[in-house]
Amino acid sequence: MSDHDHHHHNHHGETHPHQLEPPHEVFHDPKAGEVARAWITGGGLSLSLHAMAFGKPEVWGHVLAGMAQQVASACAEMGTGNASDNFAAIRKVLNEDLNKVAAQLSPLANKS
Repeated sequence: MSDHDHHHHNHHGETHPHQLEPPHEVFHDPKAGEVARAWITGGGLSLSLHAMAFGKPEVWGHVLAGMAQQVASACAEMGTGNASDNFAAIRKVLNEDLNKVAAQLSPLANKS
């Protein structure tokens, strides 16, 4: 059995006790659209996303940078560090992990 042997059934319309509320702004914008949900489950990252929401994959670079900025500020507001130091810490680890992913996706890495 692989890690991916699990049942699939429709959970449409169900809510989960740990899901976050949408940001209040979206209720005032009829054109608003959700592009991603991120969960930690089973010790790993699980995503539901609209990959082509922006038409081009590279636009996600702006989205991910914006998320890092907001996380850094939110952590500071919650009493952890300041936004600048938090962002630097996020950026350091993000760059390390992006380099690992790049190595895994490299054509050289996939040759046996």
